[in-house]
Amino acid sequence: MERTKYRFKDIVWKDFSLIAILIVSMIAFTLVGILFSFVYVDHLTEKIVIKLSVVIQLLSYVVTVFSFYFLHIKDFKMHLKKNTAFIKQHYLFLITVTIIMMICSAIYNMTMQMLPDDIGFNETQNELELMNLFDQPSFLPFTFLLIVIGAPLVEEIFFRHLLIGELGKKFNAIVMGIISAILFSLMHVMGAESPFEIGSYIILAIAMVYAYIKSGFKLIASVSIHMLNNLISFIFTLITLYT
Repeated sequence: MERTKYRFKDIVWKDFSLIAILIVSMIAFTLVGILFSFVYVDHLTEKIVIKLSVVIQLLSYVVTVFSFYFLHIKDFKMHLKKNTAFIKQHYLFLITVTIIMMICSAIYNMTMQMLPDDIGFNETQNELELMNLFDQPSFLPFTFLLIVIGAPLVEEIFFRHLLIGELGKKFNAIVMGIISAILFSLMHVMGAESPFEIGSYIILAIAMVYAYIKSGFKLIASVSIHMLNNLISFIFTLITLYT
């Protein structure tokens, strides 16, 4: 079967405006947050700063996701129908990939716990930072929306759709898939104390890249796995902290 040859003009460049939209949204909502804290907060504690940052990030994600919708408003229903049909027909495939991914992650994490303290770890620094979002039950709805809904949607648009779905048209989907997995993993280990923390995210990234490419570049495939993974982690964290 002859491969489709793409040119640079075949890349949907308008979608890359989402990067600027996210950055501008983060800056704008941060300024609003700073103004709000000056006017309404007498004593700015670390917990308040964390919660403000969550709201700022969540609002920025909402703006980005709606911008993505409006950029594709003409063909959004068609793509939604195709993606929904894929879920109905291949949900077992997505569940299988998720289960294999979680088994590999569990084995990797158990192995890391056996290593010396200076290179091994029990929880990644990213996971430990996220634990701060679970300390107040009243704030859990925002935590849920950020971790389970917002982050997976935006990260998959950026790391799968833009890098693989669009740039992969010209630079080879497999190559861009590898780059996507590496960049995604690096983003989650910016404050890592062990170099092996990246392995936890590489496993997750490989699963999502594989599902995305295997599905014929349907965003719902990687989004579903990402959301399911985060949902399970969210529930597990709640059980651990509140039981």
